[in-house]
Amino acid sequence: MKRFAFLIVALATLLTACATPQNDVSVESDAGEHSTVQDTTPPKIRIIASCENVVIKKGDAYDIMNGVRGSDDTDGDITDQIQINEGGFDPEIPGEYTVTYFLSDAAGNAAEPKFKKITVTETAVLEAPPVWEGEIEGEVLNPSAPPVFGGAWYHKAVSSRDKWVGIEVVVTLPEVDIERYNGSYNSELNFDPNVKNLDNPSVYLGGHALSESDVGLSFSRALVNVSSSTLSTGCIAFRPFWRYITETEQDVGGYDVHGGEYAVSANGNNCIANYHWKYTEYYYLPGDKLRIVVYVPEENKMQLQIEVLEKSSLPEYVKMREDYGWKDPADFLSPVFTSPGHGTGILAEFKRVNAIDQSGNEGGVAISTQTEVKNIIWHETYLYRVIDGTLYRVPMNEERRATTSAPEDKYFTVSYEGVESSLGGEIVTIHPGYEN
Repeated sequence: MKRFAFLIVALATLLTACATPQNDVSVESDAGEHSTVQDTTPPKIRIIASCENVVIKKGDAYDIMNGVRGSDDTDGDITDQIQINEGGFDPEIPGEYTVTYFLSDAAGNAAEPKFKKITVTETAVLEAPPVWEGEIEGEVLNPSAPPVFGGAWYHKAVSSRDKWVGIEVVVTLPEVDIERYNGSYNSELNFDPNVKNLDNPSVYLGGHALSESDVGLSFSRALVNVSSSTLSTGCIAFRPFWRYITETEQDVGGYDVHGGEYAVSANGNNCIANYHWKYTEYYYLPGDKLRIVVYVPEENKMQLQIEVLEKSSLPEYVKMREDYGWKDPADFLSPVFTSPGHGTGILAEFKRVNAIDQSGNEGGVAISTQTEVKNIIWHETYLYRVIDGTLYRVPMNEERRATTSAPEDKYFTVSYEGVESSLGGEIVTIHPGYEN
């Protein structure tokens, strides 16, 4: 009987154990007694900050679990149990995708879902549209010269205000000799990487429908040691920027917000974006020949595109790329950014500019300087226009442009040797230190 009673007790104990709910946890008290605690704590999904917003180029391989981890206070690391809704993510199709991550632990507790935004960017520069060679019905010709804006030395060519939807140039970047710095500098160098420069060359395009945009290349700081991510103190390479004016869709945020690609700051409605310095393939140097396009891909939007036609063969810049370990220059596409009024039927003007901008002097009187920007070659300049449903390049000839050299013509040399003025060609040198 005693043995039979023992078996009954053992069987009852086993049945009780089997009936214990799955989310109950057996713990032992200090007195040696056992009790059951229900597991109600949900697991957690973590996405490291640099992986929350990712930008990749079309065709790039990307692991959507990169930077994603799952953990539970009872089950430990359960990353391999994360479930994913890919949101249609396809690295071959440009666009923005939202990937959603779900996770449950062994007790059935669900984590708060987490999200990752992946932007796939187009990599192909717009194929050059056909050239329009005839007259255009109703076209506005012979625009007025733009007024002088103080605080810089610049040469500007502008179009009429008409049905333009973009501008394209073929340009060889100028040689640069900077002679104004914040402190002593090595005057034997064309530009000193170790001292902050106060004159800053730029080469850019832009448009104006409801507001102004300046879009192109600014002489900027760059890596002098790629392995240690050491930046120069002075500006030593042309790098992409886009400046636009808008009250909405400003896209403000640092590199971490934009997948490590670019950063945007805003002062009121004035937005300025710069591409990240870590991408040495987007460093452009004197002698590089580029096709630069600024156009309107959709209403109220604009984009900068750069196609590399020839890498500089000037010995000092060939050596510079080698010494600093920079990649060869590559084609570049900016994100599509806001540019109010463009593409909506509002008439717009477009411009091309090469300048010596001056630190902290915007809107002031241009400061006397010995800095020079020599022989920028505008090989060709075209305006973009839709005619009978087809996008064309229209030569920005003498009837379609007006120019201003500011603050005075005598500090600029403009020539046409080897280029066609009828195709928007010009060769410009800025020499504020001496007169023609």
